[in-house]
Amino acid sequence: MGSLSHSGPFGRSSSTQPWMVARLKVNGEILSYYAISLTALIAVFIVGHWTRRLVSNTSGSMFLYPIAALSRAIRKASLRKLPGFTSVGHAVLVAVFVALNALFSFYRVDYSQLSNLAARFGWMATGNFAFVVFLALKNTPLAVLTVYSYERLNGLHQIAGYTTLLYTILHGALYTYYFMHTGKTYILHEDVVTAGIISGFGMFFIVFVGMTLRRFKYELFYIIHLALFVVIVVTLGLHRPELEDEKTLKVTIIIAALWGFDRLVRLARLAYNSINNEAIVFPLPNGGTRIVLKKPMARARPGKHCYVWLPHIRALETHPFTIVAAEPMELVINTYSGFTRDLHQYARKNPGANLKASVEGPYGTFPDPMDYDKVVLVAGGAGATFTIGLAADMIRRLSPDSTKQIEFIWTTRIRENMAWFTQHLIHLIAHEYAPKINLKLHLTRANTTKTAAVASAPIPRSPSQISTAVESIPASVMEESIEIPRLSTQASSVALRERYLEKIYTMERADCIEEAALTVDGLSLPITYGRPDVAATVREAILSTSKDKKILIAACGPTAMLNIVRNTTASHIMVDGPSVELHCEGFGW
Repeated sequence: MGSLSHSGPFGRSSSTQPWMVARLKVNGEILSYYAISLTALIAVFIVGHWTRRLVSNTSGSMFLYPIAALSRAIRKASLRKLPGFTSVGHAVLVAVFVALNALFSFYRVDYSQLSNLAARFGWMATGNFAFVVFLALKNTPLAVLTVYSYERLNGLHQIAGYTTLLYTILHGALYTYYFMHTGKTYILHEDVVTAGIISGFGMFFIVFVGMTLRRFKYELFYIIHLALFVVIVVTLGLHRPELEDEKTLKVTIIIAALWGFDRLVRLARLAYNSINNEAIVFPLPNGGTRIVLKKPMARARPGKHCYVWLPHIRALETHPFTIVAAEPMELVINTYSGFTRDLHQYARKNPGANLKASVEGPYGTFPDPMDYDKVVLVAGGAGATFTIGLAADMIRRLSPDSTKQIEFIWTTRIRENMAWFTQHLIHLIAHEYAPKINLKLHLTRANTTKTAAVASAPIPRSPSQISTAVESIPASVMEESIEIPRLSTQASSVALRERYLEKIYTMERADCIEEAALTVDGLSLPITYGRPDVAATVREAILSTSKDKKILIAACGPTAMLNIVRNTTASHIMVDGPSVELHCEGFGW
């Protein structure tokens, strides 16, 4: 937070003094070393990803056997769930990140003056801020070079953000103490210092808003987040405006350029995809909404997600949703609050309506199911938006002589939710390759009068039939939505809830043997009441696969379910077993 004014002790006159020149040089070098270290860390993941692909595609090679064995041993340990982290691997990554920051915070610091340590913290804050922005890029190069798209980097993005805030607080606090202790408090009133103070408070509030509003008022969080980011970048540039003296302003310019380029690319896609594009909106029972786009989107695949713009609902907002089908492009959306609530209410009042629309994306990285001999798809609740699209796309691409096997398990609370995907489920059981897919549907609640009403309602085949279909379903069913449980903000409460849910998912339930069927268009969908034994299903699928085969376990749903899938898969990765790939999609953004 040192001043760069011409007359101040940290301005141009002081920056030419030998001690200041030496400090600027050292701090610039340290920032470069930190950037190189982060690049090397990213390179490890890039090399690991492509090495695994090479080993997986040449599994019979004795030359690559040691590499495959080492890779499987590492994954067996790193994929397991660890309290407080997504997995052991994520915890190790965070530990390495923290260690790098600790190293470069204190390496080659002249402790003769407290201001030297304060300056180092400021440089580390700037470097981490650049890393935060890089991790937030929607069009990140890591999506091509690794298996990590921006949404899978969000955890590290948040941790890097907390780290940046910590450095910012230390930077400001130490400099303030130093100026007060040396009788130079007048420096705190200089313009460049004021800019730094504003930037620091902006950093504090952007983290605070992220911790408090993100999960409950996402639209408000996003607006505040965006506005504060602009304030931080501008004031950071004004805090260190001397381009020729140091690298801080250069880093700030890079930050602005990265963010601006990403925004321009997204805006260009949104504008292009809006040309002659419309969306037809259909209300679904239990608070669901189906959107069918008029135009296909380039590179769209079921399971990926895109940002949807419906100006009639919210003119200045785009929202991410999973792609269920690519041609025609279809999205199925659960109702929570804000945009999704307004969209569902509009669809109920105007079923089959055409709205001006555009999409931007697609985003998301996951393995191609066609590269595997056996695919196990596990979904809980609205997680079926991910797995049903994958199953339908895979069965469409199968050949008559294909030996691939598909295990599809979907657990939902009530039968009404199955109406969201009626056409896709019918497609799966009526397809000529239906024997290749083992479809398991589980309900955790018994049949109700509302369920019967939905099951007997006519299935609309065209927009002109939508109104009739909607009118035949009671309004109470259409209005009911799946509410987000209100959780305590305390981490202990969240942890207790996760452990409780995980226990429920692993319990053996006697009512799981009760079976029924949902009949639609003369086709019977087998339904089992009660939660499935997800761990047993995953375990059996892996153990029944020969060691020369490849198996993909893909899951989307509640955290408790994903933890079971993750731990079961990890425990059955064997050196002398099949090649096992795990992909987990979580709720939220």
